[in-house]
Amino acid sequence: MTDTAPAPEAAPTPPTSPVGIPRIGVTPTTTPEPRQPAPRSSTLLVDAAPRRTHRAEDLLDLGLAVLGIASLVVLSIYASSTTRAVTNDVQNVLTGVLGRILVLPIQTIEGLVTFVVPMAVLIECLLRRSWRSAGESAAAAAIGFASGNLVLRMINTWGPDSLVRGLTVAVSGHSRVGISVIFSGLAALLTMAGERRSSPVVRYSWVALWTITTLSVLRGAIPLAGVLISVLLGRGIGLALRYVFGVRDERAFGIAFIRALRRAGIDAARVVRLDVAPDVRAWRVTTQSPLGYTEQVREAPLIIPRATPEEPLGPGAQDDSPRPDEDGQDAAGDTESTEPAETIVPDPQVDLDAVLTEASSTALSQEALSDHRLYAVWDTSGIRRDVTVLDADRQVAGFVSTLWDRMRIRGLAPSSRDMSVRSAAEHTALMTLSARRANVRVPGLTGMAESGESMLMVSDHIVGARPLGEVTPTSGLLDDLWEQVRRAHAAGLAHRAIDATSTVVDVSGRVWLLDWEDGETISSELSRRMDLAQTLALTASVAGVEEAIASASRALTTAQVASIAPMLQAVVLPRSTREAMGRRGTLLQELRDALVTLTPTAHAEPAKVQRFSPRTVIMAVIGMVAIWTLLAQMNFEQVSAAVQDANLWWILGALVFSLTTYLGAGLALVAFSPLRLSVWRCTEVHLASSVVSLVAPAGMGGAAVNLRYLNRQGVSTAIGVATVALVQVVQFAVTAILLVVVAAATGQSATLSLPSGWIMVSAVVLVAVAGVVGLVPRLRSWVWSKLEPTYRQVWPRLVWVLTNPARLVVGIGGTMLLTAFYILSFAASLWAFGYTLPFSVLAITYLASNTVGSVVPSPGGIGPVEVALTAGLVAAGIPSGVALSTAIVYRVVTFWIPIPAGWLSLQRLQKAGDL
Repeated sequence: MTDTAPAPEAAPTPPTSPVGIPRIGVTPTTTPEPRQPAPRSSTLLVDAAPRRTHRAEDLLDLGLAVLGIASLVVLSIYASSTTRAVTNDVQNVLTGVLGRILVLPIQTIEGLVTFVVPMAVLIECLLRRSWRSAGESAAAAAIGFASGNLVLRMINTWGPDSLVRGLTVAVSGHSRVGISVIFSGLAALLTMAGERRSSPVVRYSWVALWTITTLSVLRGAIPLAGVLISVLLGRGIGLALRYVFGVRDERAFGIAFIRALRRAGIDAARVVRLDVAPDVRAWRVTTQSPLGYTEQVREAPLIIPRATPEEPLGPGAQDDSPRPDEDGQDAAGDTESTEPAETIVPDPQVDLDAVLTEASSTALSQEALSDHRLYAVWDTSGIRRDVTVLDADRQVAGFVSTLWDRMRIRGLAPSSRDMSVRSAAEHTALMTLSARRANVRVPGLTGMAESGESMLMVSDHIVGARPLGEVTPTSGLLDDLWEQVRRAHAAGLAHRAIDATSTVVDVSGRVWLLDWEDGETISSELSRRMDLAQTLALTASVAGVEEAIASASRALTTAQVASIAPMLQAVVLPRSTREAMGRRGTLLQELRDALVTLTPTAHAEPAKVQRFSPRTVIMAVIGMVAIWTLLAQMNFEQVSAAVQDANLWWILGALVFSLTTYLGAGLALVAFSPLRLSVWRCTEVHLASSVVSLVAPAGMGGAAVNLRYLNRQGVSTAIGVATVALVQVVQFAVTAILLVVVAAATGQSATLSLPSGWIMVSAVVLVAVAGVVGLVPRLRSWVWSKLEPTYRQVWPRLVWVLTNPARLVVGIGGTMLLTAFYILSFAASLWAFGYTLPFSVLAITYLASNTVGSVVPSPGGIGPVEVALTAGLVAAGIPSGVALSTAIVYRVVTFWIPIPAGWLSLQRLQKAGDL
């Protein structure tokens, strides 16, 4: 008899299908075990307490509000008919019987909202026991109301008629300026009360405000431009007060910070602030927050609990046993512990100095400047990690700085940074992971989390990390740095911010690259050249020029080394590197010279990466103000009449005189050049310089092209610079002498309408300044230091010219020919409009005005020269409209018309190898 194996028990049928749909029927199941709460953790936090912050975002919004108000004012002045038409189109929605029916409900809604919104906002602040916020909001409403009233009175009293017409609205048969002080006060109140995202009351109150403003425009109580100005005015007042008094710090701190660390997977035992922070204190934080990201939704399958043998559950039976909820509490409200789940209390027993000393390092220390908050974190197992906290307010400041760099610099500003702190953290994480995949030595990213307006990034700690500048710069260390950069570039990555803070050396002597937030994953050649220039400048600042060049030569190809020289300029380098190199004097120039010596194919001239400098902006603003002031005084009807009656033959004559000036410039260059040059070729070179004058200050474009031409003809750079400087000095001297001689010989300067007292005062001031400079040793030394380079360049060439009388005569003659035909061109431009002046007066007017206009370093003198010439003619008695027309015609025939011919000459000279 054979034993038969017992049949295996059938597997229990699952209560749900594989896709989660409950099966038909009732399946018994075991009673679920109660969920255990997360264990309580205790963390030592050494940090600064949260304070009211002055957010850069508020300042940016304030600037946008002011810009919006200015734009609306300009539209109301210059496009009043358009703004009124838009307002009428909007008001046409409520016309006829419909408007009369709805006017009473609309007014009722407006009145209710005006009363309810302030009460709701203030009551919410009081319920939150935020007494300061309630007081500030009420004060902002009062200031907004008063500001709106003040602006209304100013427009009524001093506003131009065009602005008053653009903002005027007729209500009940009466006309008034449509600026609402109520809307200004409400907008200031809501702005000061907080952000829309943080308070539902504020969010819905803004909706109510925009609703009543729309209704006011629809029923014709206020124009569209007026309502926008009113709201923006109140918004601006609220933003200004928020920036002055500060707002509550919404960044991660305390319990929220520790919970974010736990979501990132770090069971922190000690957290210490590393960057500069005032009033650092020790806190003890306890929390029951779980580690990692956990779901908060509890699964509830449609099942019936299995009946127990002791108490079977029949139909209709009920299970009244308590069940735990999500917070560890049962249905009756009892908890497992009477202690609070999360607390933060000061810990006075902690030795702050000892904790900070242990946490600090030379690479990440308390004194280190950073755009973000930095922390050292030890978990319960004793492993240290570094935490970088990206805050929204600092991200906005970085975004504004990046936006300015994008406008100012060609292609060098980071394109990845925006105002979102989440996007910045995600980009940094992507760059870090990409760099590690490319085998670049980068700390590993172990976790990320978000809390409030902050993003936390947890990375591995580099043991014994020190900045590159604080270690002995051996050749192996520099080669290791170049190797990390080479690996990144081979994978298409660019760092874009290589400096002493992002380059550290660990305890084993290995180089690490940190701070990849401004990097590029798909980099351009310009970005990689930028990395090379930053690396070379960094190594030169810590190891010297020779060692830096030697390490770069070992790591890079000849073409790569040659490409660095044009990028070696201050605007490309990070601030810390610029400061380090500033202590070494002319280190950048030494690097360029060394690169040119090493690779003769390298170009020493800096690349054109800067669109404009702060000085250019200031001069442009000054020029625009001057032009605006001049145009405000112009009679444009007179200008139009003058242009229509202009004599085209005299304009053609002005063009011929203008082209003759290039012959005079060519003669001057031939006379002062050490080589025998062609007069025709030198004339063509000056014609080609008219193209360069578009982007160079007045007089500088021709000098640069002349120097290039002399170099191509075999003249050394030093002698070429001296020759060009001599030409410039002679031109200035001839102009000044002609001005004095003409005024003194003819006595015609008195016919100008300028007050003679001004001339006397100017002469006395010039004599006094010259006397003071001559008597004060420091001023005399400073002036000589400015003049000495030019003197040392020009004097040897001048001595050589003086020993060749024929060259001297040709040079001075060519310069006088240049000046004389410019005066004739200016005179012909005036004669074209039927006006004339004595030649001496015309010469004085041209020489003085052109000299003054050329002092302002604008490209080609565009703007200042026209303003100076117009003002000079007006001072000589010419009507303002004719004076402006003469200046424009003169600049067209002497500056703009020669440009196409100059471009053709430039192309031909370049093909011939002369430029």
